[in-house]
Amino acid sequence: MLNSKIRSLIVLLFALIGSAPIAAEALRPFKSDSLQTITAERAGKPFILMFWSLDCASCMKELDALAGTLNKYSNLDIVMVSTDEESYAKDVEAMLSKHGLQRVESWIFGDANAQRLRYQIDPSWFGELPRSYFYDASHHRLPHSGVLTIDYIEAWLSALNPHP
Repeated sequence: MLNSKIRSLIVLLFALIGSAPIAAEALRPFKSDSLQTITAERAGKPFILMFWSLDCASCMKELDALAGTLNKYSNLDIVMVSTDEESYAKDVEAMLSKHGLQRVESWIFGDANAQRLRYQIDPSWFGELPRSYFYDASHHRLPHSGVLTIDYIEAWLSALNPHP
């Protein structure tokens, strides 16, 4: 009798653990040297760097597209940077979680001078959102302004790995 109760408790415990939400990655403050950190951590590897904001309606559509893309291509390396102030970190984390992106490496602008950060990222970027950069393995980057689609991402992936 005791063994069946213990077994039932163990089954219940595993069920509760299995239904627990996936832990979110902590937001990292994006500062003047963060782009160098991100690229150095991915030396020789392709990735997508995406900038977004809580008050950007187009960004919300893009978050859905990214979640769908990650469901299809789980090995795709995406780095997300919220251009919101650090005081909005909890809201940013909640939005990422809402869209199923809590496991994506995420940053939030950590410098009060957002214009300077944007200039350091790309002198030709004037702040339009969403803004993405597609880095190939050599870290040549292709900028993209506007909402990303799964088709656009798939075309980039095909260009990285052309089939004979």
